[in-house]
Amino acid sequence: MSDVDHYLEAATRDHTRRSYQSAIRHFEREWGGFLPASADNIAQYLAEHAQTLSIDTLRQRLAAIAQWHISQGFPDPTRAPHVRKVLKGIQALHPSQERRAKPLQLAQLE
Repeated sequence: MSDVDHYLEAATRDHTRRSYQSAIRHFEREWGGFLPASADNIAQYLAEHAQTLSIDTLRQRLAAIAQWHISQGFPDPTRAPHVRKVLKGIQALHPSQERRAKPLQLAQLE
């Protein structure tokens, strides 16, 4: 393994690599998508999973699909305005609940 390959390998953590592989597998096998994908396919994928996956999970899936396209030398369909608007609409209609800690009570401080 050359020095360049060694550093390229180290640039992406194993957990990220496994997560991206899982996202690509979900897109291809479970949803039935084909890579390289079009922006319309990506938008449809997002819309079909908007109610079952969190916005963070959808963003992670988009990152994996984008990375696949870039690494294979294809244009990135996830950057299309159409896809970004669909993601923004999903976030507006399905907002995630922020996890907030309970406030510390004065009795707990004493």
